[in-house]
Amino acid sequence: MDQKTPIAPPCSVPEDPKRQAILAAAFEVFVTYGFRRSSMEDIARAANMSRPALYLHFRNKEDMFRSLVEGYYDGASAAMAEALAGQGTPEEVLLAAFRAKDTEAMSTLLASPHGAELLDPRATSSGDLIEAGEARLRAHLADWLRAGQGAGRFAEGIVEDPDALAGAMLAALKGLKVPGTPMETYRSGQEQLARLFGRALTPG
Repeated sequence: MDQKTPIAPPCSVPEDPKRQAILAAAFEVFVTYGFRRSSMEDIARAANMSRPALYLHFRNKEDMFRSLVEGYYDGASAAMAEALAGQGTPEEVLLAAFRAKDTEAMSTLLASPHGAELLDPRATSSGDLIEAGEARLRAHLADWLRAGQGAGRFAEGIVEDPDALAGAMLAALKGLKVPGTPMETYRSGQEQLARLFGRALTPG
C-alpha cells in the first residue's frame, strides 16, 4: 500500500488530527483488502501507529467503519441541503444535490474490487447508520419538493407525495452505484436522472 498517496476518507470526519489520520488509513485499508479481510494490524501499519495506540481511539475496525459512515452522512447531508437551497431550474438544482452528496471517495469505492461489500449495509455493522443517514437525505429532498410545490414552482400533480418521490429519487441514485462502473458513467447516470426528474417537475 502506498503510504505517500493515501486515499481520502468519505467526507466529514472528526476534527481531531489523530482520529482523522486513523480513519483515512482505515478507509484505504478497507478499499484495498475489503472489510472482512482487513485487520487492526493492517490499519495500524497504514496509520504508522502501534496497535495499542490505535485502541486508544477506536475499539475495533467496526467502530472505525461506523465512524466513516457517520462522517459521510454528516457531510453529505450538509452538502445536499446547501445544494437544494441554491438557484436554478429543477434539473439544475437536482443535479447539484445529487453530486453534492457524493465525495471523491465514491470513485474509489466504485473502482475497488471490494466496493460491493463496502456499499452493502448487510456486510458491515453499520446498517442502522446507513438507514438513518438515508432518511436525512430523503428528508432534505422531500422538504425541497414540498416547498417547491407550495410555491407553485413545479408542474401540477407531479408532487403528490413528496416523501415517496424523494425516496424514489434516492433509490434510483443507489441503483447507479455498481462497483466497477467508471466514474464518468456514474456521473452520466446522475445527469440522466436529474434530467428525468427535473423535466417532470418543470411546469409547461
